Amino acid sequence: MKKAVVVFIALILGINSFGQSNSNKELENNIDGLFESYSYYNRFIGNVLISKDNHIIYQKSFGYADIAGNKKNTKNSIFSIASLTKSFTAVGIMKLVEDGKLTLETPISTYFPDFMPDYSKDITIQHLLNNSSGMEANIGRTDNNGNGLMPEKTPITLDELLEKFKDSKLKFKPGTGYDYNNFGYLLLANVIEKVSEQPYSDFMQQAIFKPVGMKNTAITSFKSLNQKAQPYLGLGMDKLNKFNAPFHPSWLKGAADMNSTTVDLFKFMQALDNGTLLKSESMNKLYTSTQAMGVNEMTSGLGWVIDKKGDEKWIYNNGLLPGYASVMGSLLEKNIKIIILSNATSVNPVTDEFQGEVTFVPEITDKIISLFQGKSIENLPTPKTNIDNSIVDETKTYQLDNEHSLLIKKEGNTYSLETTGKEPWSVFTYRFSRNVTENDAFSETALFFANAMSTQNFEGLIYYANDQMKGFLGTEEGLGQLKGMWANFLQHAGNFTSYNIYKIEGDEVKNVHIRFHFETVDIGIVLSLNADHKIQGMFMDDSVKTNHNNTVKLLPISENEFFINGHQNGGMQDLKITASNKGLILTDDSLNFKAEVINP
Repeated sequence: MKKAVVVFIALILGINSFGQSNSNKELENNIDGLFESYSYYNRFIGNVLISKDNHIIYQKSFGYADIAGNKKNTKNSIFSIASLTKSFTAVGIMKLVEDGKLTLETPISTYFPDFMPDYSKDITIQHLLNNSSGMEANIGRTDNNGNGLMPEKTPITLDELLEKFKDSKLKFKPGTGYDYNNFGYLLLANVIEKVSEQPYSDFMQQAIFKPVGMKNTAITSFKSLNQKAQPYLGLGMDKLNKFNAPFHPSWLKGAADMNSTTVDLFKFMQALDNGTLLKSESMNKLYTSTQAMGVNEMTSGLGWVIDKKGDEKWIYNNGLLPGYASVMGSLLEKNIKIIILSNATSVNPVTDEFQGEVTFVPEITDKIISLFQGKSIENLPTPKTNIDNSIVDETKTYQLDNEHSLLIKKEGNTYSLETTGKEPWSVFTYRFSRNVTENDAFSETALFFANAMSTQNFEGLIYYANDQMKGFLGTEEGLGQLKGMWANFLQHAGNFTSYNIYKIEGDEVKNVHIRFHFETVDIGIVLSLNADHKIQGMFMDDSVKTNHNNTVKLLPISENEFFINGHQNGGMQDLKITASNKGLILTDDSLNFKAEVINP
C-alpha cells in the first residue's frame, strides 16, 4: 500500500512538473517570438537576460557587436549601460552612509562650499539621488530657458563645470519637485571620491564590482575590447551605421559612464537581494526615500524608479546614450528580473531630433511584463508571400471623408498606398488632423488658449484659469515662459500655420488635446480643464507626430491585410490596412477609420 501511495505522489508531482515545464516553454517561446519580430525589422540588436526566482529562464543575443568585423553579440558582449550607472552610484553612496561617513541629509555645501552658495546648503545628498534638487545646472539636458550643458568630445573637470554653473539658480525648492538631473550624479561621484579618498572608479571596483564578481564591468573603459558591442545609429532602418563621435565620459561621471554585461548586471541585482552589498535597512531606503515624479504614481527613488505595471510593483532603471539603450528591473511579487542591453539607437538622442522611437527597449520591456502577467501581446507582423490579396490587385480609391482619400496601387508584387485630397496629407497624421472640436465651454477655453498662444496675446487668459493656475498664467514670469516656449517652437519648427483640437477625453475633468501646425513639425499641448471649464494644468502632448509622406509601402501580412512600417517612414507609428470588397479599415493604434470604395 505504501508503495502505491509513493507511486501516486510521484505521478502527481510528475504531472505538475510537466505542466509547469510546458508553461515555461510557452512563455519562453512567446518571449522569443517577441524579440524575433523586433529583430526582423532591425528594431532590436543586443542582449537579453530574464530570470524567475533567481534562475535564468531566457538568455539570448541578437545582431552584431561589430558589423565591420562580422562579430555577433554573445552573452559576454560588453555594452555601455548609460544611466543604469546611477543605480550603482546610489549603492556606493549608501555604503558610505552605512559606514557612518556621511548621511542622506548632509548638505552638498559640505563638499562644494563655493557652488551655488545661496542654495547649496539646502540641497542634500538625498535630493541629488532622487532628482529633487531643483538645480538649473544639468548636463545632457537643457530646459526651455536654455539652462544646462550638452556634453562634448573634449574632457572637462569638476572645477570647470562648477565655474560654468556658478550663477545657476533653483527651479523649485529642494525636495518639493522632480527634475531628472545628470549633473547631480556627477556631484555624487565626486562626493564618493572626497569621502572615500579614492578615485570613483577604484572605489566602485573595491566596494561593488569585486565583491559581486562583476569581472566584465568597469568605469569608462571596456575590460575586453574584443567583447565590446560597438554603438550604432539607424535602428529600425535597413542599414546600421557605426557611431564614431562619442562625447568624453568625464561629462557624465557617476551618471552614465559605466560598461557591463547582462550577466554582471544579474549578479548585481542578486547581490542587492541577498544582502551582499547593503543591509536591508539601506536597501529599503533605495526604494522608499522617494520623490513623486508627477506621472501617475511613479516615484524616483535613490537611483531607481518605482512604478506599477498592473497591480504589481515594478522597480527599474533605464539608460540611453547615442548607440546604446538599457533597462534592468524587477517585478517584486513574481521575483522576476529583466535585463536588456542594446547597442543601437535610431539617432543620436543628444543632438538629433526624431519623432519616432529612439529605442524600442521600453516598448519591448512592457510587452515582456504583459506576458508574465498572463496578458496577450501583439508582435510585429512579418510579411507573407503566396497569399490571396486579389481584392486590391487593381488600383482602387477609398474615401475616408470629404477631404481625405486613399489610393492603393499594385506594381508587380509590390503594393503601395497614396494619400489624395484637397490638401496634401499623410496617412500617419490622419487621426491628429480630424477636428473633433465640440461647441461647448471646454472647447471655448481650449480655443481661447490656442489663439492666445498662436498670437502671443494673452489678455484675458487669466479668466480661464483656476486659482492655482492664475499664479502662473497671471504673472509676468509665467507668461514669459509661454512666450519662451513659442519662440523655441518657431525656431525649430518654422512658421506657424494653424491649430485644431483633435481629441477631448475625460468626464468631469477634461483633457483637451490641441495640435499646433508649423512648417516642419506639429506640436501638441494638452490642457486639463476642471468641471468649471477652467485650466488646472497643461503639459506637452508627446503623441502628436508630424509626417509629410504621402506614399508608403504596404507589406502583406495576411489575406487582404497589410502592415505599414512607420519607423521607416519618418519615425511614425505603425499602421494596418484591412481591405474588403466594400472598402478598407485604417488601424492606428486602437482606432479604426473606415473608408469606402469610390471607384469599384
